[in-house]
Amino acid sequence: MLPLAGIRVLDIASMMAGPYGATLLGDMGADVIKIEPPYGDDSRAIGPGVENDGGFFVGINRSKRGIALDLTKPEGRALYFRLVKTADVVIENLRPHAKAALGLSYEETRKHNANIICIAVSAFGQEGPYAGRPGVDPMAQALSGFMSFTGERDGGPLKAGPAIADATCANLVAFAAMMGLWVRAQHGIGQQIEVCLLDGMLHVQPTQLGQLFLLNYMHPRVGNASAFTAPYGAFTCRDGKQIQIATFSKKFFVNVCKAIEREDLVTDPRLATNEGRLAHESELNAAIQAYFSQHDTEEMMRRLVAADVLAAPINTLRDAVADPQVQYNQMVVEVEHARVGKLKVGGVPVKLTQTPGAVRLAAPTLGQHTREVLQEVGVEEAELERLQQAGVIK
Repeated sequence: MLPLAGIRVLDIASMMAGPYGATLLGDMGADVIKIEPPYGDDSRAIGPGVENDGGFFVGINRSKRGIALDLTKPEGRALYFRLVKTADVVIENLRPHAKAALGLSYEETRKHNANIICIAVSAFGQEGPYAGRPGVDPMAQALSGFMSFTGERDGGPLKAGPAIADATCANLVAFAAMMGLWVRAQHGIGQQIEVCLLDGMLHVQPTQLGQLFLLNYMHPRVGNASAFTAPYGAFTCRDGKQIQIATFSKKFFVNVCKAIEREDLVTDPRLATNEGRLAHESELNAAIQAYFSQHDTEEMMRRLVAADVLAAPINTLRDAVADPQVQYNQMVVEVEHARVGKLKVGGVPVKLTQTPGAVRLAAPTLGQHTREVLQEVGVEEAELERLQQAGVIK
């Protein structure tokens, strides 16, 4: 039994934030129908891929069926609204003027399904001074202040490598859908829900906001270190790989000293307090680095784990997906892709013990399920052929 079995989601969003939120719902059993234009979601063409199945798209859109439908054509919109009648949730990221031009606003959509839950995803918000501006992940990282905290001490602001604004917003999309479904179950009403990249990036900075509002304190850029505790940072082993360590209390400082066989540091009066350790951070780091330089990563990690140190190797993604804990957590699973066959994809991060989710489908090829889905809402074969010839579907 899948937790969202019986729920239908229409995903007409593009790129990552909206579609990845729909994926989380699909992992939990919702019937997610990815609706793309006949030329495909823009994300299909980003980066390396196999024909028009880009790795970017494939990584985002598991656990969905896919149809290709031209919503700029009246017949395409008519087919879309037939699907709306059968749906519980719509996820979209059209800008306000595009929604108005296509006739796909919430007001228009609810004429076809009064209890529909419409989740509108945007960069900055549906209303306000920046409404309607184009925006993607780095814009939200920049505008929200997130980039100002990221980077080396003596360097400039940096964006995060992965699309953290999109991924955070995707989580909020899934959360919004669950809240909408809960309210509908309790009160029998649908509604429009809004989420945006900018709000999500402020949401992931609660400690920085707390420091700012309480003390007018602006957190500095510190790279892999900490502004508040030491030792804390990345250290290079003899084999050239790095390990990140952290200390948040005297206990963990003592554990680090044990791991590097420098118990003398524990009794050094200069290092008795966290303030003292921060004041002598460069000396501490030099002592730790000297020891790390004499040991390979695997041996160093054994010593750190044995001493109960907060530590982890700095993996490449290839290393990470092969890690035994990642494998045990089933965060890499195998599915059948229509074009390439057996394909590994990301797993389900939320583990329900009684009704667990599951990755049931690979990302669809363009238009893979068009006939199947439209036949379910009563479109006959002859009509499908005509619509195909007219370029309404693919």
